[in-house]
Amino acid sequence: MKTKFIKFTGLLCLLSIFFHSCGLLDIRPKMIQKEGITSNNTIKGKKLLEKAWKKQGYDKLKNHNVYSYHANDTWKGLLGKMAQIWPEMDIEMEFKYQIGTFDGQVHFLDGRQKGGFAGLQNWNYYEISKNDTIFKDKNEKGNRKRVFGIAAFQYFTEMIDRLKNAPIISYAGEKKFRNQQYDLVFCTWSKDVPHTEHDQYLAWINKKTGIMDFAQYTIREAYITPPGYKAIGGAVEFTDFKNINGIMIPHQQLIYAIKLRKNKKRNLHKLVISDFKFDDFDAEELRLDKNISKGGDFKN
Repeated sequence: MKTKFIKFTGLLCLLSIFFHSCGLLDIRPKMIQKEGITSNNTIKGKKLLEKAWKKQGYDKLKNHNVYSYHANDTWKGLLGKMAQIWPEMDIEMEFKYQIGTFDGQVHFLDGRQKGGFAGLQNWNYYEISKNDTIFKDKNEKGNRKRVFGIAAFQYFTEMIDRLKNAPIISYAGEKKFRNQQYDLVFCTWSKDVPHTEHDQYLAWINKKTGIMDFAQYTIREAYITPPGYKAIGGAVEFTDFKNINGIMIPHQQLIYAIKLRKNKKRNLHKLVISDFKFDDFDAEELRLDKNISKGGDFKN
């Protein structure tokens, strides 16, 4: 009984740290909270983000239509068990995506659902098993995490390209982290103050390399957010960049709960990518139902 009580108490502590119920989570640096979004900082922020976008070769992304990659995703600890998206905490998968959309598909290579598929077609969720394709309610508890995960994995891979097109962009100051100097660029949609419809992002651009090493973010529509909670926060570290057709694709993503961590070992989960390929399949493979209209890159 004592052991169970300790585990339960630990779970409550994790929840109290991980979720933010008092108001909306706001990751705007003090500079923006105090000064707001100024025209000068907007110009500077856009220039920094576009420079990083070109440095990483994402100006060439428009030359491609689809991409695929092999992935190993590993989730850690109690919090990882709570947040994990896929059937297992350590799993091998293959992903296929169409650029500029939220059409994507995951193929499970091991675990309880080995050989199965799950995917999104213009935000319609489906599963494939034994050659049968079934479209399901994306809002059902068991499906929400898959919808979130398939879209999020694509968004993170294309993040520098997606953020560059955000309607609200502002320079947000400088910061030193792990003995490196960074320019911070704040990005969001609709309005710069926290609101329930859109998330906030903070890009960390390495002053020395010109590459976006990190990004902090809020999640307003998290699959693990309990009723009554408004947002959770997190951060991603991009590493192991490899040149694929002139585009610097990060082949390792470390995801941190709440905020960035100086110790890399404190990640929530680690995604390792391999065998990344552009245009190795027909985009029509992701259009299982021809009656569903083609979607854009807007979040649903």
